[in-house]
Amino acid sequence: MAFNISHRTKRRLFLIAIIALVAATVAEESRRFIADQIWTDDAAPWEKVTAVYYPDTQKQTDIRISDARFDDVAQCREHIAKLATENGDADLQKGRSECAVGFYRDGTGEGSYRLIVQ
Repeated sequence: MAFNISHRTKRRLFLIAIIALVAATVAEESRRFIADQIWTDDAAPWEKVTAVYYPDTQKQTDIRISDARFDDVAQCREHIAKLATENGDADLQKGRSECAVGFYRDGTGEGSYRLIVQ
């Protein structure tokens, strides 16, 4: 049994699907879920990336967290490379770094990053 759907009905169904997708992305949990599914190793278009640089792994209390928020992991890595070069450790033999992607708050006002990229 075949269903004949009119062009008008197809248009309505398409619009309903678009509206449902937009509504789903409004909720923060849905945005995180979508980001987890599509952007598994980088930032989604609505997320920002924070650079975290440890100049010396022997001194865990010396942490430099960027004020700037980057659009993707590549920009974060460029920033960290600049910091490491300025610190005389261009190849990160003494230090280490992380790019923290997409900070999301939970119900208690706390939160976490969706992804940490070394």
